[in-house]
Amino acid sequence: MARRALAGLAVLAASLGALTVTVLWWVFFFGGLLTAPGPDPGISAGEVLFVAAYAPLLLWGPLLAAVTWSYHRRHRARPRP
Repeated sequence: MARRALAGLAVLAASLGALTVTVLWWVFFFGGLLTAPGPDPGISAGEVLFVAAYAPLLLWGPLLAAVTWSYHRRHRARPRP
């Protein structure tokens, strides 16, 4: 028989993961785009493809936070009448 995981521990781990992923991807994405060395040569097709391919990763952390909140609401202890 499988044991149930502690909901609070799962929510804590997922919350820390969501925060970490959000910070890392936003710093990587916007930090890399804002620090261009030298004069701006313009936007190449490769840069457009890069941004289009990796931009959805910016949503990974916030969406993980949303499903974590949903899990927390479904599995929190309910007061007994």
